[in-house]
Amino acid sequence: MKIKYDPNLIFGSKRESLFGKHILKARSLIRKYFAGKRSKDSKKVKLNVLTSIRRGGLLQTKLEKETYHSIDSRLKFISITATALERLHLIQPIQTTFQKQKFLIHQTIVYLDTLLAISEHLLALSTNEHRKKQFRWEKQREVEELVDEVDRIASTAEFNQMTLFLGDFAKSSRTASMWFLKESGEVFQVYIATMTSKSLGLTDFKNEVITLSSPIEYENKVKLAIERIKEERKQMATVLE
Repeated sequence: MKIKYDPNLIFGSKRESLFGKHILKARSLIRKYFAGKRSKDSKKVKLNVLTSIRRGGLLQTKLEKETYHSIDSRLKFISITATALERLHLIQPIQTTFQKQKFLIHQTIVYLDTLLAISEHLLALSTNEHRKKQFRWEKQREVEELVDEVDRIASTAEFNQMTLFLGDFAKSSRTASMWFLKESGEVFQVYIATMTSKSLGLTDFKNEVITLSSPIEYENKVKLAIERIKEERKQMATVLE
């Protein structure tokens, strides 16, 4: 699916708006395709959606009538992020050092809000209704798509080519550090926790995704992920105080 303009030549809110419209168009085309007669003619449809200019920003997948809802669910959260980033670019200037610092924290919070929304949706999928066998396979595919989206966010979320959620700025990191400057001239260090699916407990050491077939374990892991994201968001918000 082609994008109308080259996003590398567009900046700020206009770029995020471009991505947002591109994603909404993709969702609309997916629904029309699988709701129409053509869905009977082909079992799988290739989909390429550009979600950012960063490495890993191209979402490539194959759609089937039975599972396209899981892709649509994922695109919904990508769209939420694009809309929030567009709004942030419109209201937050990035000319001075202090403005750039503030933008970085707000941007980090935008991504954390999306991760939180995804995790809360994952928890909602574990309700009794969705545990029924006729729903479980379809919903498990959605779980896998959304957990993969968590990792896509972790790998593509960055500021000035600095990756935010892969652990570079975690307290245990020895590869990088982030220092902020107060108006008083004092400097202080800012930490950003790792936010991959593995660090959140949504995948195990074998990279296997949490499964609805083990509902109690599933819910416990998702609830723990929600707590971690909320705590990190709280820590980021304190930097703005």
